[in-house]
Amino acid sequence: MVKLFVVGYPTDMQEVELIELFVLYGMIHSISMVRDKDSHKSLGYCFIEMMDQAGADRAIDAINGTAVKGRKVTVKLAEQKNTVKNNAISRQNAAHLAQGALNSKKSDVSGLNAKNKRPRKERASTNSMAVKSSEDRV
Repeated sequence: MVKLFVVGYPTDMQEVELIELFVLYGMIHSISMVRDKDSHKSLGYCFIEMMDQAGADRAIDAINGTAVKGRKVTVKLAEQKNTVKNNAISRQNAAHLAQGALNSKKSDVSGLNAKNKRPRKERASTNSMAVKSSEDRV
């Protein structure tokens, strides 16, 4: 199955109308129209799952950039959240960042980046000052 992202259609358009438009190019598995959670009005975008890549390609070629009820519709492949390729890249980036943290001159013992700050000056407590001033009197 291939998921498509469809945006720009009129907000008064119903799911049935979208199905009628897309079924011309291939079998539809599901449609998920995004709506406002309070008013339940369409937000003007949805996800349509086509049964095969060929149908999805035909729908993209035919519908993308066309006007539907006076509005330009954009149809493209939906981005996948958790693909093997994205996970592999994420692992590579994590390893690269971890190596950079270890090699960084500014990293502390735990590997976190921290500023190289000079240590604070120790301040004399008020009690020691009082003792010194009484010693000075004697």
